[in-house]
Amino acid sequence: MAGLIEKHRYIAGQIEATRKTLNALVFDLEAVEHTIRLFDPGAQLGRAKPLPAKEAAFKGEMRRHVLAALRAADQPLTSLEIARQVLEVRKISEGAVTVTMFRKRVGACLFKLKVAGLVVEVPQTGEYKGWQLAT
Repeated sequence: MAGLIEKHRYIAGQIEATRKTLNALVFDLEAVEHTIRLFDPGAQLGRAKPLPAKEAAFKGEMRRHVLAALRAADQPLTSLEIARQVLEVRKISEGAVTVTMFRKRVGACLFKLKVAGLVVEVPQTGEYKGWQLAT
């Protein structure tokens, strides 16, 4: 029971900190809007631009990480091993959902690299295929 109470306090603290941050952002946004209105009362401000998720990758970034991992390896790697290396390089904490999501992204990347003739599958025992650079 004590653990649940502590967890409740922790979550409540996070909510309070998030509310303070939200209030500060709303205040800053209103100040910027007022400044814009001083210079152009009829300005069309448009909709908010969503921020990309921290897991989002720029164009070609996943491909570079996958190829770098395969170049550095002295034996075939599985998509799971590559995904864990990508998470480490990008400094993203390894949660169950994150690893699974990245493994799927790495798998899709490997499939495209295979079609392009840059990587080949290597038979392995276990759940995953092995991958290495094409020679």
